[in-house]
Amino acid sequence: MSLPAPLRLAVLFGGFSAEHEISLRSAREVIANLDEAKYEPLMVGITRDGGWLGEEDSLRLLHGENPKEEGINPFLPEGTECVFPILHGPGGEDGKLQSWLELQGLPFIGSGSVGCALAMDKIISKIILRHAGLPVLSWTEVDARELKNDVINIKEKIASLRGFPCFVKPTSEGSSIGITRAETAAELLPALEEAFRYGPRCLVEPAVHEPREFEIAILDGAEPIVSCPGEICLKDGTWYSYEEKYEKDSAELVLEPEGLHPNLIASLRANALSAFRSLRMAGMARVDFLYSSCSGRFWLNEVNAIPGFTSISMYPRLLIEAGIAFPEILDRLVSFAVENDAVAPESLVASPRSDTNRCSSESLDEASNRAP
Repeated sequence: MSLPAPLRLAVLFGGFSAEHEISLRSAREVIANLDEAKYEPLMVGITRDGGWLGEEDSLRLLHGENPKEEGINPFLPEGTECVFPILHGPGGEDGKLQSWLELQGLPFIGSGSVGCALAMDKIISKIILRHAGLPVLSWTEVDARELKNDVINIKEKIASLRGFPCFVKPTSEGSSIGITRAETAAELLPALEEAFRYGPRCLVEPAVHEPREFEIAILDGAEPIVSCPGEICLKDGTWYSYEEKYEKDSAELVLEPEGLHPNLIASLRANALSAFRSLRMAGMARVDFLYSSCSGRFWLNEVNAIPGFTSISMYPRLLIEAGIAFPEILDRLVSFAVENDAVAPESLVASPRSDTNRCSSESLDEASNRAP
């Protein structure tokens, strides 16, 4: 299918989530790599207060300046033919925006409202992935109301089921925002309170022993492209927090990790694609895994519906390593969105996984129910 040239592509960026600045960084990279002969980018910046800006103020926001106006209710520029929502976190990749775009009847890049909503909620996605037979870490869900009424029992329950150290995470945030590693019982309550700053529910997971973190990029199409895994290596041995990602620049992104057996690589890629399909996703995703060097087991950590496109983001780097240049990544995303009208094709319906994709001889459901 040939696309009109230049295609009027509305690029949405900013937003009211805690990942506002990351969205701006991603948008700058995307816009810089759009082929001017193929696309006419229509800038739509969204303020931290949720106001949608016109072209001039959108450019100011994109370049780090303060908009002159507060913005208005959601709109799309006249003549929009396709939409690229480069919005991370709540309000951008949780399905709400996608529902509105679906009502507009216009194609847009990325998963639809269902896929985004399922992937964004860490608890719901875990339930679905476990049901699909994929390895996920055990978890304990905590409601803010429960904590308020029964602090002692909640703390004892977490200590018994998850142990220390453990990770406390908001249910629906990205870029490690609101996540705390609690080393001891004394650090648990402050960690829970931090997570509740971002929503009324959170989850607690056990820490993986001797962890390695791998990420895989998926680019949708008639035959989805699933990259080989890249590894996040931290110079100081800490965990991959927001500060490590975007402020300290202490993480090394290794595109060809050492010591990975071909069977492990194959299993990671198969599990990534299975997760993508199980969550009814389309267009693109980045799938993150945790791997224990001491046990040789891995767990699917999370699936990102709108991965970062910044200069340091793993998603474009993995695909570039696979031989797909940044402009071609964008071409494929737009083409898929226009041709499929943001609806996942029948080929993305989840299918049973073979035993060769399992991470150990025990069932994955059993593995996901016990701490590493």
